[in-house]
Amino acid sequence: MKKTAALILMVAVASWAADNLEVTADKFEHLEKEKKAIFQGHAHASQGKSRIDADRFVVYFDQEGATKEYRALGKVRFEIVKPKQHIKGHCDKLIYDVPKDTYRLMGHTYVQDLINKRTMSGKEIFLDNKKGLATAVSDRKGPVKFVFPMKDAKGGKKKGKK
Repeated sequence: MKKTAALILMVAVASWAADNLEVTADKFEHLEKEKKAIFQGHAHASQGKSRIDADRFVVYFDQEGATKEYRALGKVRFEIVKPKQHIKGHCDKLIYDVPKDTYRLMGHTYVQDLINKRTMSGKEIFLDNKKGLATAVSDRKGPVKFVFPMKDAKGGKKKGKK
C-alpha cells in the first residue's frame, strides 16, 4: 500500500508542470514490478480538455515513475485537444507514446480533424505530433479514406458531398 501511495504521489508531482492525467474505472490494479497500472470497466481518462473512453486503460511508467506510455483498449472513443490540434474519433486500440508525442490507432480507425475540417479512416493510423506526420494503412476490406474540404475558384468552400 505504501508503494502504491508513493507511485501516485510521484505521478502527481511529475505532472504538475502539465495537466494531470486523471483516470477512473470500475476496477484498478497496480503492478509495481511491471511498472504499470490497469484500469478496467468503463475506463475514462482525461487530461486538460482531452479525453479517452475505453473498456480498459493501461498506464506504463519509467524508472522514475513518470508516465511513458498509455494504451486504451476496446471500444475506444477519444477527443485530443492541444494548442494546434483538435481531433476526435474512435478505434479498437490506441497507444500514446508520451516522450515521442505519437499516437498509434488500430482497428476500425476514424479520425476527424476539427481544426482543418478533414477526416481519415483505415485499419491503422499513426500520428506524430512533433513531426506533423500522419499515415494510414488499409485492410483488405477497403481502402484508406481521406476527406478534406475543397475551395471553388473564388476561394469559397464548395457545396456538395463530403
